[in-house]
Amino acid sequence: MKIKTKASLLSFIWLTSILISLTFIIYYIYAQYEKEEELETLQFTANQMLTHISPLELLQEDNNRILRKYLPNHAMIRSLDLSSKVINQAANTSELAVIPPKHIDTQESYSQKLNDQSVMIVRSPIHQGTEIIGTLEIITEPIELDQSLYRLVGIIGIVTLAAMLLSLSASFLLSKLLFLPLSRMILTMKEIETSLAIKKLPLNRKSKDELYQLSETFNHLMERIEMSMKKQRQFISDASHEFKTSLTIIEGYTSLIRRWGFENMDLHMEALDAVHDESKRMKHITYQLLELAELEHEPTLTFSSFDLVTLCKENIQLLRPLSNKEFILLPSESSMMIEADRLQIKQVILIILDNAMKYMTHHTHVYLSKTDPNYCIRIVDDGKGIPTEELPFVFERFYRVDRSRSRQTGGSGLGLAIAERIVKLHKGTIQISSVPHYGTEVIVTIPICKTTNSI
Repeated sequence: MKIKTKASLLSFIWLTSILISLTFIIYYIYAQYEKEEELETLQFTANQMLTHISPLELLQEDNNRILRKYLPNHAMIRSLDLSSKVINQAANTSELAVIPPKHIDTQESYSQKLNDQSVMIVRSPIHQGTEIIGTLEIITEPIELDQSLYRLVGIIGIVTLAAMLLSLSASFLLSKLLFLPLSRMILTMKEIETSLAIKKLPLNRKSKDELYQLSETFNHLMERIEMSMKKQRQFISDASHEFKTSLTIIEGYTSLIRRWGFENMDLHMEALDAVHDESKRMKHITYQLLELAELEHEPTLTFSSFDLVTLCKENIQLLRPLSNKEFILLPSESSMMIEADRLQIKQVILIILDNAMKYMTHHTHVYLSKTDPNYCIRIVDDGKGIPTEELPFVFERFYRVDRSRSRQTGGSGLGLAIAERIVKLHKGTIQISSVPHYGTEVIVTIPICKTTNSI
């Protein structure tokens, strides 16, 4: 059974239960009120008789005509002496005579059953001065009241049935309206499954309920999936292009060796060098891809305490033999103990310094500072800079600002993506700002306190 049908039936049952309960309560209260009002009317009649008829006339034998003046429909009036003997009696129905007479000293009124028929009885003592000399008894069948209650039951039954039908229709209509976004979502997901095309749900901007939030969340999810698919397609395209270029070069040089390499040793050596360089480049890209995949799917960090200043000095010493350009380290303190994954932080600094070395003109400054709650590594070069419109894309895989120089500089476009991932695993941030022809600034922040040993 669908949730929509379950919700409709549950709401219908709930509303019907409330409606039937209210109907019974209303009927009971109304019936009690009418019965009490009928008893009060009979009591009023008895009081009128006691007021306008003298006690002696009420207890005078064969004086029934006095009682008939006050006789209601379907009723019987009796006057009794102290021994509960009937002195006078007036009735327009013989069925009530079976009720035994009863003398009382205090006024009473009640209803009882007689042959499955409700009867009302009112008894009032007859006073002569301060002395009680008899009892006035009025007994009636509330036929009009019963007929009124039967009509009320019929009306309530019809109204209740109509209300139940309306509530059933309203329940299904309401559940249909409430679950319409879910139905649309299911239909959209089926269309996505069939066509593999990203689609979104229409949003009612006037409504800000939970279903609107669900639809909005679904659309955001579709946007993320679409963005992820675009990135995946771009990644596959870029990776294919990278390997295709290297494989084309290798194929070209091997063909050249097969044709002319054995006759010309210089050409033979040139081809071997080219094939060797492209093989190393493909190996480097493959390792970087594997490293990036490991960082994204199985990110485990090994934290230890080490000196950040010493680590930067080691990285600069590694790069100095590779270039005649100058690296200048400017720490705010002689020693900065940090708790992080040493190898990963070393790799981040090497990636940034390697990029700076490829594009700087004369020198690169490395500034180290400690500002609660972070350590800050700021690397500034004096290279040609990055165009402003290119800055949002520099952390994307295989993205290179100057594609014409990528093979000359040996870049694969994966370094900054790896650096960004490592920094995020440390709960830090990495930012790049640049001014064309003046240089580029990279700022890395790492939290002072260790967050976790395994992420």
